[in-house]
Amino acid sequence: PGCFFDFVFVLLFSIHICIFSLLECEHTMLLHKLPRRALLAITGTDARLFLDALITCGTTYLRKDPTLAYTGTATTSMGDFDATTLKHCVYGVLLTETGRVMYDLFLHAGTPLIERQVGRDGVLLECSQRAVEHLSIVLRRSIQHADVQVNSVPKGTFAVAATFAEDHADLHVDDETLANAGLSRDPRLPLAAGRGIVPAHHLDSAESFLDSTGYRAWRYAQGLPCGPLEMRPGVITPVASNVANHIGCLRKPTKYSYPGAEAVADEIARESTREGFLNSKRVVPVRINGLGANGAMGGDDLVIERGAGAGANLAGRLIAADEGRGLALMRVRDAIRASAQGSTPLHSVVGAKVRWSDADASVAYEVVPSIPSWWPEVPKE
Repeated sequence: PGCFFDFVFVLLFSIHICIFSLLECEHTMLLHKLPRRALLAITGTDARLFLDALITCGTTYLRKDPTLAYTGTATTSMGDFDATTLKHCVYGVLLTETGRVMYDLFLHAGTPLIERQVGRDGVLLECSQRAVEHLSIVLRRSIQHADVQVNSVPKGTFAVAATFAEDHADLHVDDETLANAGLSRDPRLPLAAGRGIVPAHHLDSAESFLDSTGYRAWRYAQGLPCGPLEMRPGVITPVASNVANHIGCLRKPTKYSYPGAEAVADEIARESTREGFLNSKRVVPVRINGLGANGAMGGDDLVIERGAGAGANLAGRLIAADEGRGLALMRVRDAIRASAQGSTPLHSVVGAKVRWSDADASVAYEVVPSIPSWWPEVPKE
């Protein structure tokens, strides 16, 4: 009898533990380790002033004190968003003097983990692994007489983590919940994702890894270019790459705010009119269909067929493609027209001077753009 009661006790205890574990899992935020990201530690008493003079987002809304209270309540899976509250993470770009994107990056600060690494005045700068070496050289050359140090963070120390709204549709997630996990809202899409810096060993489990293909698919679906392969240094502008559309990512450009600010101000002014906006080019998410879809590559021309006698007309170019999704830099007018239901899709692999009817079907493909919900509205007449 004693053995029987011991067995029943162990069984009931095990069931209790399993139920408790399931409940805990249900309320645990799923974190993903983002691939191919690198970190630079920007430290010194002048670190933030130094970044303010170089980066479009600046550090005005970047937290210093980890003990500050959080405001706002969650009404959706990722809650409400207040652009004026201080953040643990901001997004911006470093520009050339002519207003072209050199590198895009995230600035992280204001958590106990980051404060222990870089101090209260310091910042962790996150960028693509492809960009980190040259970016660190550019930053060090810009220091001059400021009290600033730029150092690489050793691999394996920290990891860049993300969580997505679809991961926790039934979980109440507000700013404080994200902060407890070491995250802040992704400044590009604050209601769709969270992002932050965590100890590398927190993301050692297999289910936490998000491979490059998975992360690209999410970005392409949202219309978010990232890194020097998609935002070619010295080529694309922050307006064309949609940095200007994300809240807080592009401070109001003035003569003395950051390099390239005057050129950005001129571009924004040109797009303030209806015709200027429709004739400008912007990055849009696209779906890629057809026999040649798997061969689609960044740099491919996108053309509109103008009829049997008129030939094709160049509408833009792919800047990235993977597994039937991609990003394209297109004229806004053509993107809006081609995204409408029932419209004629764009074509590629035929070039601007070759007719679609003459294309090899095994390598040709169609492109259907979509307009993100966060895009600016077309200016009125």
